[in-house]
Amino acid sequence: MHPFPSYTKEWHSSSYPSISPTRPELSLSGKTIVIAGGGAGIGLAISKSLAQAGVSKLAIIGRRAAVLSDAATSIHDLVGDKTQVLTIAADISEKMQIDEAFAEIGKNFGAIDILIPNAAYFTGVRPFGEESVEDWEKNLNVNVKGMYLVASAFLKHAAKNASIINISTAMIHLPPFGGFSSYSATKLAGTNIMDSIQKEHPNVHIVNVHPGRVRETEMAGRAVGPDHIDDADLAGDFVVWLASEEAKFLNGKFVWVNWDVDELKAKAKEIQDSALLSIGLVGFSDFKY
Repeated sequence: MHPFPSYTKEWHSSSYPSISPTRPELSLSGKTIVIAGGGAGIGLAISKSLAQAGVSKLAIIGRRAAVLSDAATSIHDLVGDKTQVLTIAADISEKMQIDEAFAEIGKNFGAIDILIPNAAYFTGVRPFGEESVEDWEKNLNVNVKGMYLVASAFLKHAAKNASIINISTAMIHLPPFGGFSSYSATKLAGTNIMDSIQKEHPNVHIVNVHPGRVRETEMAGRAVGPDHIDDADLAGDFVVWLASEEAKFLNGKFVWVNWDVDELKAKAKEIQDSALLSIGLVGFSDFKY
């Protein structure tokens, strides 16, 4: 039994053949991808899956140079020189650092095909009113301002028909969890930024995704219990699938890595032609500006 409702009958906590990064249909050969927060935890799992899928050029942005160096080494150990890895130490909430980071990526890699904003900040479970103003500001700076800065810089260097795969959280559309107010509020704001980009840049393919609950990460370890829940490589491999042609029907949608992709594909037309799996006000799905 899983703890949450599911859009698909099948629920996954581990990777499975349909999202294997070794599937030829999911190949990322020739692609240039930037992942913010890709040096540790779920971000590193995503970086490794991208490399296994054959991504040609991978830029990883993170705050800690030592962590980024270890990540680059682990990717090289996994795939050798098949993936060219560029690591850049930068704080995503600092405009100058992000502008310089994307300028360096553009200089070394050229146009960017896919952006994966994974970097986020979580203060830990704190009852409302007991979280400091400084912690709220940190959440806002990373999860909202940082999202804006990274996405803005990406759009200036994006390839034609580029994509954004936004790593979000299920908390923003489930009944409120006690102790998560700053995190869920700022992650919802980040997802809304994605909706704004979609409206103003309809050529950019955008999907929001809940990466699962993975205890074996520095951030998630503060929020989930001691039991195993989801494998980190489930998130990594699911993101590879989201980057493929098979998932194009999910443009503008919000999905969970736990949902079965074969069931999703079977409902592709229904999902694509309706407000299903999108965030909005029930009853206004047909509203047009």
